[in-house]
Amino acid sequence: MHNTHWTKKLTVLLAALCLALVGVSAFTPARAQDWLLQVEGVPVSRAVYSFFLDQALPGAKRNADGSPKDTAALRKDVAARCVAYYAVNSELRARGVPLDQGLKAEVAARTAFYWQAFGLYYSSIGVDKQTLNAILAGEAARDQLFRALYDAGGTRAAGEEALREYFYANYAAYDGVRVFRTALQEDGTEREMTPGELAELKAALREFVEAANEADDFYGVAQEERFEGVLSYMPFVTVAQKGSAAAGGGGELSDADFAKVRALSREKLALVELEDFLLVAVGVDMSQAEEEYYLGCRADCLWALCGEAYAEDLKALNAQLRAVENVAAVERLYREWAW
Repeated sequence: MHNTHWTKKLTVLLAALCLALVGVSAFTPARAQDWLLQVEGVPVSRAVYSFFLDQALPGAKRNADGSPKDTAALRKDVAARCVAYYAVNSELRARGVPLDQGLKAEVAARTAFYWQAFGLYYSSIGVDKQTLNAILAGEAARDQLFRALYDAGGTRAAGEEALREYFYANYAAYDGVRVFRTALQEDGTEREMTPGELAELKAALREFVEAANEADDFYGVAQEERFEGVLSYMPFVTVAQKGSAAAGGGGELSDADFAKVRALSREKLALVELEDFLLVAVGVDMSQAEEEYYLGCRADCLWALCGEAYAEDLKALNAQLRAVENVAAVERLYREWAW
């Protein structure tokens, strides 16, 4: 059952949240006529509004001239995006949780990159570099608030035991080579192997696995003349994740393929047939190097366990905030916008 403990406190937190919103207003211009929207009385600048209008447009139905078919729906979408942006930033302020230095550095780097690559476009829609930096900081704040709630020490912490349990149930590692069921043609393109070619490949791989296990030397046996062209790559460690469908690259596997990978021996090479490729590999005991494996995937596990609950919490938080349009200014902006 969904834990409503956090959302029950929203009414109590709202007063502090409204005070914290004042801090967000530093991102808005001073002139009253420049605001397009107010969130709990705090103005949303034309630049911020324009950014979220640009973000909302791809999902809006358009007329032949590119203008939106349903302007009311579009305005509602933009308003919701503005509320979500201000809500996360303000909730962090209300909780006294600053954006950590690592995230600030990432935001600064992303801002510099995006401005260099797309600065002319942002300028054309009325978004300056300061606004872009503030909005990217808002995206980082979403992750910061998530961790403040659900990570170690958070008010709704998932717990290290639950995270480890999820990791070992949904991740597996192997050290080996993926071999695809394709044949190279004279023009450099690839095609699917014929049944006969595939049978020959499997036979060669089974012979290789037997020889490599007997010699306890993958590299040495792979270089023998009889196995020339059988393996195109040397083995490397891959962390595979259980998924709803095979992704081909070895990163996400169907439930059936994942079970085969988890069953790999950690002592002897094996040939395993997966949906998208053949695999010659040994299993890897990730518990022997948790810093490399578990900690490397811990953040993804936390989102997998708590992301849905967080989305519901944010929805409840956003619902507590009131947004009021500057109707005349919004309509003027929409008339001026180059659809």
